[in-house]
Amino acid sequence: MKELFFVRHGQTEWNAIRRMQGQWNSDLNELGREQADLNGRFLASLDIEYLVASPLDRTRQTAEIINQYLDLKIAFDDRIMEWDCGDWSGEMWDEVAERWPAEFSAWQADQFHYRGPNCENYPDMIDRAQPFLEELHNLEHKRVAVISHGMIGRVMVGALLDMNVDEMFAFGQSNDTVFHLSQTEDSYTTQHYIGGDGPHPGLPPRSW
Repeated sequence: MKELFFVRHGQTEWNAIRRMQGQWNSDLNELGREQADLNGRFLASLDIEYLVASPLDRTRQTAEIINQYLDLKIAFDDRIMEWDCGDWSGEMWDEVAERWPAEFSAWQADQFHYRGPNCENYPDMIDRAQPFLEELHNLEHKRVAVISHGMIGRVMVGALLDMNVDEMFAFGQSNDTVFHLSQTEDSYTTQHYIGGDGPHPGLPPRSW
C-alpha cells in the first residue's frame, strides 16, 4: 500500500506579490526557504523512499532543501509542472483582470473547463498528470514524496480521490502544507500537516 506525501513548494518572490507564475520561474524567498526546511525536517521522520519534483526552479529549490534531510536521488518530471497560464504568465493577478476582463471573467465563472489565452484548463492538466499517477502507483517504493504546485497538486490529489469538480475546488494547499494520502484497498484516506504540525484530518478548505 502506498503512502503519498504531496508537498507544495515554499513561498516565492512572485507568490508574495501575487504575480502569476504558471510554468515561468520565480525563486523561493526567505519564508519559502524556511517552509521547505521545516517540511524537510518533517519528512525526514517518515522513511521516505522516493522523491520526485517538478523541474521548475521553485520546486527544484524546495526539493534540494528537503533532500538535505533525506539524501535521496531526486527525480524530476515535466508532467507535474504547474498549470500553464499562457499569455497571463508573469502578469499581476489584478492586471490580468484589467487587461483581459472578458477572458478573466469567463475563467472565474468556470475555472475547470475554460481556457484563457494559450492557457491549459483542468482537463488538460488531468490528462498530463494521469500517466504520472499510474507510474507512481506501480513504483516499488511505498513511501513517496511529490513536490509540486498548488493547482497541479490539486489535480493529482483530486484524480487519486476520484473527486468531482466541486470537491476538487473545495480544498487548497498553502506553501507550508503537506497532504498525506494513505492507500486503502479501493481508495485513499487523507490527512494534512501544516509546517510539520499534525496530522490534521482530511484536506484543508480552500482559502484563495
